[in-house]
Amino acid sequence: EKITSKFVGYDKLESEDEVLAMADNEKIVDTLKAGDEGTIIVNETPFYATMGGQKGDIGIIETSNGKFEVYDTVKIPGGRIGHIGKVTEGTFKVSDKVKLSVDKETRTSTCKNHTATHLLQKSLQEVLGNHVEQAGSDVNSDRLRFDFTHDKAVTKEELKKVEEILNDAIMKGMDVVTKEMPIEEAKKLGAMMLFGEKYGDTVRVVNAGDWSIEFCGGTHASNTSELGSFKIISEESRKKMSEAHKGKPTWNKGKKMSDEARRHMSEAAKNRKK
Repeated sequence: EKITSKFVGYDKLESEDEVLAMADNEKIVDTLKAGDEGTIIVNETPFYATMGGQKGDIGIIETSNGKFEVYDTVKIPGGRIGHIGKVTEGTFKVSDKVKLSVDKETRTSTCKNHTATHLLQKSLQEVLGNHVEQAGSDVNSDRLRFDFTHDKAVTKEELKKVEEILNDAIMKGMDVVTKEMPIEEAKKLGAMMLFGEKYGDTVRVVNAGDWSIEFCGGTHASNTSELGSFKIISEESRKKMSEAHKGKPTWNKGKKMSDEARRHMSEAAKNRKK
């Protein structure tokens, strides 16, 4: 049976599973020992993998006598999710029962910043016009960057107005509701789509108080009031917006698995049995 992974972390940060496959920085392995860096794949994970501009989760994977610090979570070809990190205690083997725990503080801060990108896009449209579309983003626990389309530089007065509208949306304390629905139903709601993105028949829609409605597979705050406040710290001619948020990183980004190791992982996982 082909190995695949499922994300189950929209409403929980912990789960239990077993190790289906592992790799070090060079090849597929059956064992990772203390000090080894590598990647672990399980069937169901609460760890969000980097996608749609949102940085992947960090946290801990544990066995009864081992600990693996997750530095990053990534998509691997073939529908798999890779937890990249380092064994800090004990030994990990394929088929080990494990507990997966996402770092709550980092996820919470990232959720706030992702919701802020949605409010920012809506605010920009209200000030600059409905022609404004997202052209990319980079969202993590520290800050966000929002790339957008516009035909000229944004003035200081316009930026100030955008901030005012967005902070007003935060202060209103609007519920942020996420639902899966047929794509045609989402379109009727007026949900904003990311230009050039391919969507299936069923989509995930994030709705902030019926004011900001977007197609989105990421994780979000549950209410706009959780964001606290919003400040634009820079705007560049390439139409990049940046915003600094509270929420400090508690983990260091580790060494990522090499492209070669990721390819080996992908090839081996195609045929490995559970």
